[in-house]
Amino acid sequence: MHIRTYTFVTLDGYVSTPDGRPVQLLLPGFPGRSAYGLPEFLATCEAVVMGRTTFLPALAASEWPWTQPVFVLTSSPLPEGTPDDVTTAPTADELMDRMKTAGITGDVHLVGGPSTVEAFRQIGALAEVGLLFVPLIQGGGVPLAPAGIAPMSLTLKSTRTFPDGVIGATYVP
Repeated sequence: MHIRTYTFVTLDGYVSTPDGRPVQLLLPGFPGRSAYGLPEFLATCEAVVMGRTTFLPALAASEWPWTQPVFVLTSSPLPEGTPDDVTTAPTADELMDRMKTAGITGDVHLVGGPSTVEAFRQIGALAEVGLLFVPLIQGGGVPLAPAGIAPMSLTLKSTRTFPDGVIGATYVP
C-alpha cells in the first residue's frame, strides 16, 4: 500500500484560505476534479484517506466525490448521512490496519490537511508527496505543514506544467 498526496498549495505554502477554502478554488474557472491530472491520479488509487476536517465539507457536497472506499482519521463519530462504507479509526496506524483488512493493497490518495499528512508521515506510511503549486501568494491560511514538525527531505520524482501556470511536482521521502 502506498499513501500518496496530490495537494494544491500556494507559492507561499498554504493549502487553504484563512476561512478554510481549498486554494485551488481561487484559480479562475477551476474545473474541479476533471483537470490538473486529477482523473489520471485518481484512476490509480484504490482508496481515499482523510481527516475529519476534510471529510465534513465533502459530505455536505451536492455530489459524493469518490468512487473508491473512504477512510477517515477521527476519534469522533461521523454525522448522520455518512455513507455506510466509510471507515474510521482514531490513529493512522489503526486506519492502516483497517485499510489492509478491507483488502487495500495499492495506492491510497491522502486528501488530508496538514495534521493528517503528518500523522501518516510519523508512522512512515507516506510514500509520495504530490504538490500542485498554484501561482498565487496568499499571505495567510492553513500551511502545508503544521508548525514544529521534524524536517522531511524529499527527492524530486517528476514535474508537470499546466497552461494557467500551475506546476505539479511529485516527490518521494
